[in-house]
Amino acid sequence: MRLFLIMVVVTTIEVVLISEVGSLIGFWATFLVIIGTAMLGSKLLRQQWGMVIGKLQTLQSEPSQTMLEALVLLICGVLLITPGFLTDIVGFLGLVPTVREQFVALARKNAGKVMRGNFQVYGNFQQSTHTDSHTYTDSRTDNDNVIEGEFERKD
Repeated sequence: MRLFLIMVVVTTIEVVLISEVGSLIGFWATFLVIIGTAMLGSKLLRQQWGMVIGKLQTLQSEPSQTMLEALVLLICGVLLITPGFLTDIVGFLGLVPTVREQFVALARKNAGKVMRGNFQVYGNFQQSTHTDSHTYTDSRTDNDNVIEGEFERKD
């Protein structure tokens, strides 16, 4: 639901911004600016991507840091291709190495919240059926602290 709300708000802001800029500079100029920012953004993205992959290959920084930077670059690339001014601003900000590191730090800080929100619990469940759907109830007691799992060691 939160993602849907964010998408609606961002799309609404983009439509308003494009409409306002279009009324100021005209349709074709607005169209060319949108196409130009996408082309410039993709060129800068290729340059930054090469730098990040080079860091990963030479292990100049922690691999997880570099992988998160690559993820931020991927997201910024999608934002730059998406038509609009707000997404272009955020996309271009992600291409600046110091700002990108701040995005990564913010992602690391909030990773626990995201993981807890999407954490899947597997356990001993009993199935009770209804006419249209299935309802699952947890049959464990509050004192059950057993966590089951599987692992495989690879040497």
